[in-house]
Amino acid sequence: MKRKAKEIKKERIKLVDIKQFRFSPELEIELPKKEDSQSLIDRGKTLKGWEIKSDSTLDNGIELSPENSNHLYWNKESLMQIKEVLAIVRVHKGFINKKTCGLHIHVSAKGLSDKNVLKIINEWVHRQRYIVERFKINKDRLDDTCKLLPKEEINKLTEKQIHLFRNSDSYSLRTYGYIDEKYYSLNVNHLPRNNYQTIEFRLFSGSVCYRDIKSAIYFVLTFIKDACERD
Repeated sequence: MKRKAKEIKKERIKLVDIKQFRFSPELEIELPKKEDSQSLIDRGKTLKGWEIKSDSTLDNGIELSPENSNHLYWNKESLMQIKEVLAIVRVHKGFINKKTCGLHIHVSAKGLSDKNVLKIINEWVHRQRYIVERFKINKDRLDDTCKLLPKEEINKLTEKQIHLFRNSDSYSLRTYGYIDEKYYSLNVNHLPRNNYQTIEFRLFSGSVCYRDIKSAIYFVLTFIKDACERD
């Protein structure tokens, strides 16, 4: 009987592997003034499977991100791609302006239930300040392009609202703490089924250091894993 009870308990524990989550990092990089960022963008000189574009929040910078057809997961090949992109950044003497450059991590929500999404949002909002301290987020970015989400409105959010937002063309979450607006620490604007179906984690500071970027991605994937297992 004891053995059977243990087996039943194990079945109830929903274990999640971070390798199942598709992610897409956006790397915001500034370039020296002598480097023509627009010329670099026009030439498209970057790693195959990645795109390079301008960003209005940067002074003379570029944004690098995987193409939509390039699916990244937590594995050696995907992480090697990030290393190779950073090598290109170093060739062009790319650097980070802590006031303007961010690291935005999109994670696919296609395999997540409405309950999972709600749990992730709630836990993120309640841990924002801890994440700010842990990753030493620049205050200027907190005041401008990745503001913290208010807890009060988020606490009113329900699975029903998440479901309607994901499946309706006209439903808005605007009254639930700005989570469908761009310049906040977490953005679900791309969550609907007629969009990319991703959750965007915007809080992290930009970096040209592979270890820093890898650490932020691992944190996000593990954060989602833990939230889903506690669901």
